Amino acid sequence: MTTVQHEFSLRAEWNTTPASPHPLRGFRRDVVIQAEGPGELRGSAAKPFHGDTNRWNPEQLLLAALVECHILSYLYVAGEAEIAVDKVSVRGELTLQAGADGGQVTGATLYPEVWVADAMLAPRARELHDEAHRQCFIARSVNFPITLEVPHQHQMPELPQFSSRLGAPIAVLKPRQSKKPSQVSGNDEARLAALRAKREAERQRRDATTTQPEDPNASTQETQDAAVKAQRTNAPAEQTSFYDQVGGAPTFTKLVHEFYQQVEADPEFKAMYPEEDLGPAEERLRLFLIQYWGGPSDYSQQRGHPRLRARHMPFHIDAKARETWLRFMRNAMDTLDLAPLHYDTMWDYFERAARAMQNQA
Repeated sequence: MTTVQHEFSLRAEWNTTPASPHPLRGFRRDVVIQAEGPGELRGSAAKPFHGDTNRWNPEQLLLAALVECHILSYLYVAGEAEIAVDKVSVRGELTLQAGADGGQVTGATLYPEVWVADAMLAPRARELHDEAHRQCFIARSVNFPITLEVPHQHQMPELPQFSSRLGAPIAVLKPRQSKKPSQVSGNDEARLAALRAKREAERQRRDATTTQPEDPNASTQETQDAAVKAQRTNAPAEQTSFYDQVGGAPTFTKLVHEFYQQVEADPEFKAMYPEEDLGPAEERLRLFLIQYWGGPSDYSQQRGHPRLRARHMPFHIDAKARETWLRFMRNAMDTLDLAPLHYDTMWDYFERAARAMQNQA
């Protein structure tokens, strides 16, 4: 059997900018991809990796290649079976997991649908998706599992309307223990309802960590219940093992100690602390960060609900204080041996937390 080899080429380019030079961590992730014929494609990193959501990210492009290849392969096998096709639609989902040693795609799920001219041939037309998947060049080349979910009847009368994210939904997860790729079934309305419920749960978690006041009349049992609830709601989404992945208690002990060493050396900033001895403040921050990132819940057991904004409200925290706090924390993080993704994940949280604590212009 004769093998025919085909060559494909393109060019991608990235340039520095005066506003965000490399290698500062704030450098832009924008990339321009060029190929003869289609012209330019604007690319960037995914949002969790500080990219531009108005540009295509690598994960979306990989999923787009799988989806497009499946459609083209399907049209071929349907033609061989002499089935006239009116329309083919494929929705795709991709799962990217990241850990201490980096990240990788762990699975994808395709939801293909086909409309045919002869309704009597619809069952056979749906069966051909398996053959199309076997023949897809891209699917045969990747090293992660791809699951086909073919509905027994049409669930999308028209193609879905994509948002400004420019592509199919991508599930980019925070570091966690490996698990099987997501298997999503059911119609789009059910899936959207699930996503809305997930976003609402995340909103309630954020509110609980920043704004919920403590009831001074609460009983001991109520306080203990609040502590348990705080432990559950303070951990990062999906109960990640970030705490263990970055080295556990020793990592956070060093981080917080390095931070307070700088506070001690800055009289103006230290004056914001009510206690001359910074030891108790250091211990409180250490316990809170350990609990937040998935470690023991000693903080809530000792102090109840975190109530971060309420606890910081008595202090005058303006933009200058926020930037000083972030500078000290950045310096402390630089003393740790963190993987780039872990570093960015932690820094993203500190930036958001610092903004939330600011209570003065």
